[in-house]
Amino acid sequence: MPTQTRKQRHATSFFDNMPWQPLLIFTIAQNIIWWSFPIHYGRLTGAAFHGNQLLLLAYTIVMSLTTFLMFQANFKSLWAHVPILISLILAFSGIIRGNLEILIMLLMFSGFWLVVEMRWLNLQNIWGLIIYALLSTFPISSAIFFFQNRFLSMTFLIQLIPLVACQLFFMMPIFETEGKRRVIATAVTGVLLIAAILFFHFSLLGVLAMAVVIITFWFSINYPNLKAQYTAAVYIVLELLAYLILVFA
Repeated sequence: MPTQTRKQRHATSFFDNMPWQPLLIFTIAQNIIWWSFPIHYGRLTGAAFHGNQLLLLAYTIVMSLTTFLMFQANFKSLWAHVPILISLILAFSGIIRGNLEILIMLLMFSGFWLVVEMRWLNLQNIWGLIIYALLSTFPISSAIFFFQNRFLSMTFLIQLIPLVACQLFFMMPIFETEGKRRVIATAVTGVLLIAAILFFHFSLLGVLAMAVVIITFWFSINYPNLKAQYTAAVYIVLELLAYLILVFA
């Protein structure tokens, strides 16, 4: 009974201390980022809706919850294992039929959050961010596009490079917290993102997206000690703003 009471208190404390507003903002923004370009690109190719996309939407929702919980708890959250388990169940439930590669990549994204908790691997830094940027971009976007079109094209995959650059830049303040390294890494990834914008989206809207990048860099330098509960939500909203501009550029 005392053990059960402690567990109940722990669960109650977790839900009471959860920043629900930032969680909701992050979840919605992350899912818009994941779904916007594949849907927009799919319209250009005459794509159709398929029922299994609802399962994939459930997968992306639980993965965005996992991501927020990990960011919130500095990459070690017992409660994040719940949505991770759900994501694995969804992945094995038949989300992807006919493309084993995409299924494996989705499983890798779920597994990444289990691996990143292992401190001895030292993935709570720029190297972990690079893996995160790749796994949070290609598997999900590819799965959405595959559902709509029943094929994958190299042209579509190449067009995802700006999203990888966005993930690298906007999530850098979360993965790299040491002052000097953070400034340098943010500056480098910011230059890479601007280069990607100039190459893929050289237009007036592209210039507007670059302005968002510059403002974000200024913000990260001048407000490095943003409260942990707001950090992920603030940077994902800035990423959403920049990426939606690029999607329609």
